[in-house]
Amino acid sequence: MPQPDYDELIASTKDHSWLSHNPYTDRNDPQQLSIAVRGEGCYIFDHEGKQYLDATGSSHCSAVGHGRQEIADAVSKQIHALEFSGSGLVPFINAPSAKLSQKLADLCPGSLNRVFYTLSGSEAVEAALKIARQYHAQTGNPKKYKVLYRNYAHHGYTWGAMSVSGDPAIRSKIFEPTVPMGVMVPEANPFRCLHCSKTCNLGCARSIEETIKYEDPDSIAAIIVEPISKMAVVPPPEYWEMVVSLCRKNNILLIADEVVTAFGRTGKWFAVNHWNIVPDLMVLGKTLGAGYMPIGAVIGTEEIYKVFLGSPEKTLIQSHTLGNHPVVNAAALANLEIIENEGLVERSASLGPYFKSQLETLNKHQITGDIRSIGLLAQIDLIKDHNTKEPFGGSIEGRQLTRFMVDNGLYMRCSGHSLNIHPSLIITKDQIDFMVDVFDKTLTYAEQELLTK
Repeated sequence: MPQPDYDELIASTKDHSWLSHNPYTDRNDPQQLSIAVRGEGCYIFDHEGKQYLDATGSSHCSAVGHGRQEIADAVSKQIHALEFSGSGLVPFINAPSAKLSQKLADLCPGSLNRVFYTLSGSEAVEAALKIARQYHAQTGNPKKYKVLYRNYAHHGYTWGAMSVSGDPAIRSKIFEPTVPMGVMVPEANPFRCLHCSKTCNLGCARSIEETIKYEDPDSIAAIIVEPISKMAVVPPPEYWEMVVSLCRKNNILLIADEVVTAFGRTGKWFAVNHWNIVPDLMVLGKTLGAGYMPIGAVIGTEEIYKVFLGSPEKTLIQSHTLGNHPVVNAAALANLEIIENEGLVERSASLGPYFKSQLETLNKHQITGDIRSIGLLAQIDLIKDHNTKEPFGGSIEGRQLTRFMVDNGLYMRCSGHSLNIHPSLIITKDQIDFMVDVFDKTLTYAEQELLTK
């Protein structure tokens, strides 16, 4: 096979591709482009043969690392047997989907055992929102339509998911009005808490209770939360006791968004396992397919599922043409088997303390605001001033820091005000040391070259 003309491919990308987050202003943008051509373990290799340690875990997706032959074989075997047969035509099902559903039912807590498949986490959030609305309508509460969500939470880019997201990066005024269902409540982040000073007073949880009273419990269908956010914010146990109690008391469905945290990221199979929580609905994505195939899912309890049985008009009004896809689900099943067989959940838990201790060496830097980590999930908040906690920078500074890390062999993105760190669960201590060393150099560069500008 002839060697691709990589310069031509890069030029074509600048001329024709519409890249997410739009990092290029025009064809003459000085930002360099590289082509990722191969992955192996925790490393990505570009078209020039340069090696980069992947500190993002394939954009929060991969627990098992790159280049896993087991997943490639599972995909190849299923494609050769049956690539796709359409969706929703009873009595035809496919074996990978049946096996994956059984595996997820075995892994999930409590009676979470009914699986609805999508092709992304955002689509899974959409499905969960519709399930919640239809559930209440079919149990005699059609006026329950509002969904509580936390500020700074990110639940996806689709319209409904965006409407219950507090992430300022996606809540642009351009898209207002969003779907009129979302009601924002405070996040549970001690570093930027609106209620606490030096000690936690559970003001964030009490604010949820006050919001429920103000909005009227009879109008609230659900609350959607990341049990542990992708920003590595871990609420105290008392917080969850109060939130779960409020949901049960007011007939509000609890939707746990585990798109980022599921399958070992926090040292447990699911983040809800840290508090023995059984949500009504759990949303999955990213790590379910490890980035090898696009997949999302909503897992519902048996109690929720039963409401959609009994007559044709009770059937869930939601479908995806490519949902329940045999090739996609074969990849996800192989991925989960690797996680289980190689003990990667336990590995995340055992490496977590070392990961945390190494990251905490970065506290010496002036722009380090808060370092949070659990398992192999971490975030470093970058700030200009420790008194005001003003964020360090924006997209321009973020691109500069990203470029610096990439040039130093670390595949990592910086937003300008934080570093979200999600390495694959197969990472070694030596690789953690290398990653932290690059972070150290990057923060020094930021302080010397960017902080005073």
